[in-house]
Amino acid sequence: MTSTNRLRHLLFLPATVILLAGCGALQSPLQLTWDTGEMPRYENADAWFSLPSRSDASDELPKKIPSTASPAQWDSIDVDVFFVHPTMYFRGDHWNAHLDNDQVNRDTEDAPMRAQASAFNIGGRMYAPRYRQAHIGVFTWQDSTSWAALELAYEDVRSAFVHYLEHWNHGRDIILAGHSQGSWHLRWLLQEFFDGKPLQEQLITAYGPGFDWYASDFDHIPFCEAPEQSGCVCSWMSYGSGYFPPWLANKPSQPMCVHPITWTVRPGSSALNDHEGVVLSQMRFAFPQSIRASIQQGVLQIDQPQVRFGRWLQRDNWHVGDINLFWININKNARFRAENHR
Repeated sequence: MTSTNRLRHLLFLPATVILLAGCGALQSPLQLTWDTGEMPRYENADAWFSLPSRSDASDELPKKIPSTASPAQWDSIDVDVFFVHPTMYFRGDHWNAHLDNDQVNRDTEDAPMRAQASAFNIGGRMYAPRYRQAHIGVFTWQDSTSWAALELAYEDVRSAFVHYLEHWNHGRDIILAGHSQGSWHLRWLLQEFFDGKPLQEQLITAYGPGFDWYASDFDHIPFCEAPEQSGCVCSWMSYGSGYFPPWLANKPSQPMCVHPITWTVRPGSSALNDHEGVVLSQMRFAFPQSIRASIQQGVLQIDQPQVRFGRWLQRDNWHVGDINLFWININKNARFRAENHR
């Protein structure tokens, strides 16, 4: 199966739907028009949320982070990180967010760039493009226009990556990272540019949480099976213990899940002592040794958090916490893999 056909086959998966709580009811596709807006020009700095030549939201460290876990105490590593942000376009007039949508831009900087991209900032070079992200509804509506909206978004991400390769990479090793819709686009990048290609030698790791990736997605790139392994990919989707999304039962194969604490694909539960802590929405470190999780049926099962009122905090779908629940573990692992690459 070609990469394009394989992606078409896997496109409309219920797992990709972000929690819409707090965003209001999903608007009708009839309210949207096909006005793609201005194309990004990636030679311009304002087409990027993050560039190594300036201070960005991704540089922010969590408040109250202990010195033993703080990246600030570690030496910089000469690697590049290419981060693709998740969907922050929940309501609007178009199938794809325009680049001059100030609300979407502010929300992206305030949330995923601060609290998610920062987890992959290990002192190297962070590149995070703005792109005409597809409306959140495309993963529910599942029609030809939804597919076209995702293709348009990917073309922006692809153009940004090509610009980065041609002008800024200079042969350095690469970490790919994203979340949700961002992970969708990362999978496409991996298939087009890395899988069985010379660039695969430069791949440290690709982190694609919040989207279901499968063993059949890649012909030559393995899923990570050990914390120090490089040249591999990681993906996981987080759900409350005992809850399995209904779509799982209808899939011919289970998603691949790499545990973001143990960094293996084994089904055993992680130990509380190995959980390094959570980063809250206010970018504040809290609750070390509070999360225990296991892999079951290809998804991450999160036990009730071991914190005060944890019973009330538990939820069926932990999509919004795919990165934040494991921020320190992810940050340390990205550094560990980079140090062990080649």
